[in-house]
Amino acid sequence: MSTSITTRDSNIELLRIILILMILALHYFNGEIGGLFSNVATLSANYYIAHFLESACIIAVNVFILITGYFACYKKEIALSKPLFLYSLLIFYGTILSGCTLYLLKPEINLFLAKELIKAVSYRWFVIFYCILYILIPFLNKLIHALNRTELQTLLLINALLFYGVSTFFPWRTITDGGYGIVNFINLYLVGAYVRLYRPIALPKKKSFCIYVICTLLTSLYSFFPGRAWEYSTIFNLVGAMAMFEFFRSIRLPYSSTINKLAGYTFSVYIIHGSGLFVGKFLFQQGFSERFFWNSPWMILHCIGTVLGIYVLCIAVENVRRLLLGKIWDQQIEKLPYKIRCE
Repeated sequence: MSTSITTRDSNIELLRIILILMILALHYFNGEIGGLFSNVATLSANYYIAHFLESACIIAVNVFILITGYFACYKKEIALSKPLFLYSLLIFYGTILSGCTLYLLKPEINLFLAKELIKAVSYRWFVIFYCILYILIPFLNKLIHALNRTELQTLLLINALLFYGVSTFFPWRTITDGGYGIVNFINLYLVGAYVRLYRPIALPKKKSFCIYVICTLLTSLYSFFPGRAWEYSTIFNLVGAMAMFEFFRSIRLPYSSTINKLAGYTFSVYIIHGSGLFVGKFLFQQGFSERFFWNSPWMILHCIGTVLGIYVLCIAVENVRRLLLGKIWDQQIEKLPYKIRCE
């Protein structure tokens, strides 16, 4: 099951491709997955470069949810086949890839490993909360359309101040999960819907890009102090994500079937590259030998090569699955009649 390649503008589909590449880059830098931040020499050139690139890419998840709100804000009904398919895809790849890594690494089997295996097979935080958000879409849209423009603006301003401003600058938090939960997703959905409903003209490209760069620089500076710079609930992340979305909204890109088709693999790439026990760590550090480049002058080039390599590899794997199971699996799930509707 893939997103239709004819219903969205190619400029936004290109953005989705860039966003998944950003997420792969974030996992390259991640101390547990790619391992760079746990092993790079402090105050080295790679250390500063990684801080800047992490700050540039951290907006990716938030932009994905803005896109969802932008395109789904008129829906009165959603089919449960989409979240069911995404979760089934998670379990499928989690099971297959966990089996592969267990065979290759041959770790000692114990209770802790068994618990981690169950989690690896059945849980990816973004998939879980995205599915929850998707189920709530008809109800959120009823709220959105019940409010007039001023009321919705007021709600968004309150949310921005109380959830993002406070979580950025105060020692206490109003979003205690760092934006990795449904509160952030709902807030972002409302912002995306507002843009679709009341802002038909995007910000000029130069202005939106400058705002994004400023937010990246502020996040990067903030990241050198103990705190929450790279959480999804900072005001810099929120504004930077909105600026990136506005930048791509302002681009006039002709329809491209290639771009739209590649964008249809976004969820699959996300699920495959990190599903299963130890898969992400094994893929980055062993498969693409990242461990040899944490402190190398070639780190940036290796990062680009690794991100593109994993992206292509995941698309190839998903193509094999679709070829073998698409008609049996994808099409059968699409036929499920279960829907949620809210007039």
